[in-house]
Amino acid sequence: MAQRMTRRGPLTRQEIVRQALVLAETEGMEKLSLHKIAAAVGVRTMSLYNHVDDKADVLDAMADVILQGIAVPDAEELPWEDGLRAIARSFRAAALEHPRSASLVLTRRLNAPAVMPVVEAALRFLNRAGLEGAEAVHVLRAFIAFLVGTLSREVGMAPTYAGAIPGVTATSEQELVDSGLPAVAAAAGELAVIDHEAEMEFGLELLLDTVRRRAVVAS
Repeated sequence: MAQRMTRRGPLTRQEIVRQALVLAETEGMEKLSLHKIAAAVGVRTMSLYNHVDDKADVLDAMADVILQGIAVPDAEELPWEDGLRAIARSFRAAALEHPRSASLVLTRRLNAPAVMPVVEAALRFLNRAGLEGAEAVHVLRAFIAFLVGTLSREVGMAPTYAGAIPGVTATSEQELVDSGLPAVAAAAGELAVIDHEAEMEFGLELLLDTVRRRAVVAS
């Protein structure tokens, strides 16, 4: 069936990316295609290539839009701990604004222009904590890995070890003990549920405690 044209007015890259996000959120990332994007904006698929290179380019641009939602705190106005907390919470909030597209900020490039101000702020907060140079960069990368891993779990891209865990939810505590899993048995109730926000906050405080200890050693 021929693609029906309904477009009036010039097409822009921003419209293509915005419509791609709408489609991803309504139909799912797995169903997103250039053909569907073209139909949604009222042009033939080939017309998209005047504004985007390919689907990978669209996905990177979608990730950039999501990352632009991160509110960057002023590195001079907050204590370094509060600044890093604010970055972590804003990163999570921006990703979850587009829950079905959130995987893009976890799997696409993170050197996009939209994320550079975030990196700048994080490094400045770490500098104020007393970490400089390579050490600050190592901590920054650990910080990013923590956020990506935590959000991957929250959007279903990584195991949560909660809910229907084989051998836990369908097995009695005594059976777990008898199977040589006493620690699992003792924690079975906690393993069966997960509060994603609480998990992120707990891990974030662990990281901040580590930064404090490293800063003392560095000084």
